[in-house]
Amino acid sequence: MPEFDVEGLRLTRDGDLEESTGERNSYNHIFILSLYILPIFGGLSGKLESRDFFLITRSRWFAEKMIAESPFSSLDHATSFARQLWFKESRIQSWLDAFSGQSHLYRAIAHAPGPMMREMLHWDRKYRAKFGFEFVTSTETWFSQKILDEAKARYENTLVVELDIAAQEEFKLIEHGLERLWERLTFSQIQEASEAAGEVVPDSEEKEDVVPSGGSEEADFAAQNVSMLSYDLNKTPEENDYPYSGMSPEEKNAWHLAMWATRYLNP
Repeated sequence: MPEFDVEGLRLTRDGDLEESTGERNSYNHIFILSLYILPIFGGLSGKLESRDFFLITRSRWFAEKMIAESPFSSLDHATSFARQLWFKESRIQSWLDAFSGQSHLYRAIAHAPGPMMREMLHWDRKYRAKFGFEFVTSTETWFSQKILDEAKARYENTLVVELDIAAQEEFKLIEHGLERLWERLTFSQIQEASEAAGEVVPDSEEKEDVVPSGGSEEADFAAQNVSMLSYDLNKTPEENDYPYSGMSPEEKNAWHLAMWATRYLNP
């Protein structure tokens, strides 16, 4: 296990710093695929799991603390708690664990022109050899020249300074990850509400099935327009009567959300 003792601060990390290019490519491909596959086989159905936060930042300690605090009342609540957790309570090892899931300088090589690729690979190895962790930046990987310049400038930092900068950059990525997680959770809730609303069939809609075959599309379109025109989205569900006869409060809210989704999510 390599050890780094710079200015009295000792950092350790598992594995060899100089792993092969093939091993790094394999790791990157598996990690990127997991971002797309895991939400499909489990995803977010309104209940958060530890792996949802682990995919945001590769620190098990951070993920477990976040899931222990959940559910969060809002995105701001989640972000505020994460900020306190990350900067005030996280151990350095937790930061290093999170950094290990990043390889921004290495990934930026794929977007670099030919002559720059070798130079970026050189600085990727040089940076890790000095600091003992991956280069972390919130700059998009396709800005290869900007990332290379940033790595060169930050290489001159002391370990203490660079550790702080890397933590700041990692938290920017955490914030972005929380935003995407919250969007998926919100979308999942809208889908569930829409499906629940689809199970409720008002009497007025049941009668629309009996129409001449040639005019079915026109009748469906007209019925949808009548429903939307009869519902005021500026009012609460209780202030709107149609088509609420016989619905429970939960069914009313589900129908309201489904109508909103129909208008704004599927124009």
